[in-house]
Amino acid sequence: MLSPGDLLEGRYEIVSLMASGGMGAVYRARRTLLLDEVAIKVIRADPNEPAVRERFMRESRASARLRHPAIVSIFDFDIDASGTPFLVMELLSGPSLKDEIAARGHLDAADIQRILPQLCNALQMAHASGIVHRDLKPANIVRHDFSSGEQVYKIVDFGIANIRDATDATETDETRLTGAGQFLGTVEYASPEQLSGRTVGPASDVYSLGVVVFEMLAGRLPFQGRDMFEMVTGHLSSPVPDLDAIRADIPAWLGVVVERALAKDPADRWPTIAHFGAAIAAGAGLPAGRASAGSALLATYEIGARIGPGRLGSEVYRGVHRALGHPVAIRMVRSGGQRNWEGVRARFLREARTLQLAHPSILQVRDYGEEGDLVYVVTDFIEGPSLRELMASSGPLPWLRLRPLLAQLLEAARALLDRGGLLAGLTPEIMRIARDDRAESGEPLDGDPSERLMISTAGIWQAQDLLATLQEQTLRGLGLADQELRYVAPELMTGQTADVRSDVFTIGVLAYEMATGTLPYDGPSMPALLGAMLKGAPVNPFERQSTLPSAAAAVILRALSPRPEARFASASELASALLC
Repeated sequence: MLSPGDLLEGRYEIVSLMASGGMGAVYRARRTLLLDEVAIKVIRADPNEPAVRERFMRESRASARLRHPAIVSIFDFDIDASGTPFLVMELLSGPSLKDEIAARGHLDAADIQRILPQLCNALQMAHASGIVHRDLKPANIVRHDFSSGEQVYKIVDFGIANIRDATDATETDETRLTGAGQFLGTVEYASPEQLSGRTVGPASDVYSLGVVVFEMLAGRLPFQGRDMFEMVTGHLSSPVPDLDAIRADIPAWLGVVVERALAKDPADRWPTIAHFGAAIAAGAGLPAGRASAGSALLATYEIGARIGPGRLGSEVYRGVHRALGHPVAIRMVRSGGQRNWEGVRARFLREARTLQLAHPSILQVRDYGEEGDLVYVVTDFIEGPSLRELMASSGPLPWLRLRPLLAQLLEAARALLDRGGLLAGLTPEIMRIARDDRAESGEPLDGDPSERLMISTAGIWQAQDLLATLQEQTLRGLGLADQELRYVAPELMTGQTADVRSDVFTIGVLAYEMATGTLPYDGPSMPALLGAMLKGAPVNPFERQSTLPSAAAAVILRALSPRPEARFASASELASALLC
């Protein structure tokens, strides 16, 4: 044991004992040259056991390579004159999660979303480096309080980490640091494979962190017992207790996420610990509370990472149909914060009903519903960029590439119009470029045979649908916060009802922008934009896109006429003129 005032290797002055246990002791110390404070972990080991010292040295070197804000920094490691290994690391100022749970009783879902994602990212980095922690528990997650008020939770004690060759998942004598079948860890948080002596990999850390999250929420362990045997039996064979039955205020989605992390079979857990963290981070927009315990959305779909914001204040998530394994995109919107919830809800559901249509260029809605204050729409997940992203990377599209995309757009528009739907408000943000399966069947296509334009609908049928959902900034004339206005026919902005000729105008705007990289009409506010449209004098697109046939340019300009009666009367008539 070291005492206050002792010098370790002539460089570290011991200030006080911080903790002591079977593996050794942790001291607060001062670096004699820099005069800052550090933590020193002294390992209790028999100097005559070279394997212990070798394991410590190798694990310390590996841990020192892990540089991440959520992993405690390693400054130095050595073996003193008496043969005792010691590790010098960052001194953390806050309590451990163990202390925090003890003081508060339990933490809340918001705490989980604040703390866990960064820890998962840190562990993912460790796993990518071939290091599995193997002893994740609340005592090994410590908070650091900065003087600025910021708080960061850090993972400590990779001392029993299982180090593997990151390029080879097979454990060998060279990479194995403990004997085969040897258990190292803490039983209360150990994975089934740890307890049964099987090979331990990154999935074991997913399980252990799942136990930690369960305890953070419930204030108790998922598997308890009168003795170690009962506890081990729980990990190996008992079902995961229902978090909702322990605390009614725990969001149902969070229970689903934790339950998957605690799957007995490593193959049934989250694929990586990063996926676990992403699922926790994504949960903010999902149904919450006891009312969603029987959620059809959560029962049918596994919710994944957030993709990004959608229109009308919605959020879009990746998902998987639980029974079919089919990838989907789930768009959700809540009533909270909506200026006109009924208007938003009406557009959302009208779009969902209209898009239940099988067509190769229409993003088909597979499912939709309402749960409490939440409305959701489920579509196929399309791998590929949005049209906006394509134009940003490729610039204006030459006619050879543009023509087949416009043909697909016009055919999709015809199918939607036949069903009673409209395109009004369709923007490049809600159009995607997917791979066309016909390219593999040998069917000839013009342009790039791999491109298939996929469209949605904005759910606008009449002026009321548009005006009821405009943002406050747009309504007050302070700016143009609603992107879709640039693609809406002027009659809709003046209170008239949309019809087929309104869609012709929208297609004209899209064709003009795809061909030239610029909008035919724009303005800093809604009145300014409407004024530009009513003048009806955009630059001839032929002047901006030399590959565009002059006849096609004239067709696009006619489609952009401010007077509906001057436009084409149908999508079929527009297609015949544009693609001849």
